[in-house]
Amino acid sequence: MNGELFVLGAATAALVVGLVALLYGEYAGMTTTLVPAGGVVALAGVGILTAHVARLPDPEESDEAGH
Repeated sequence: MNGELFVLGAATAALVVGLVALLYGEYAGMTTTLVPAGGVVALAGVGILTAHVARLPDPEESDEAGH
């Protein structure tokens, strides 16, 4: 459980840091350096989150299936 929380926290932090870098890079006019780097970091965070969700087990079938 602690490993999962660490991965989710690291991925969320990477996503937030990447988006902040994107916004600040656009504001500061660093469109050739900071914006691409922020995009790569944000995409890495999204990829990690996607991989984590894909590894989650399917929910158990409930009695109310089909509703």
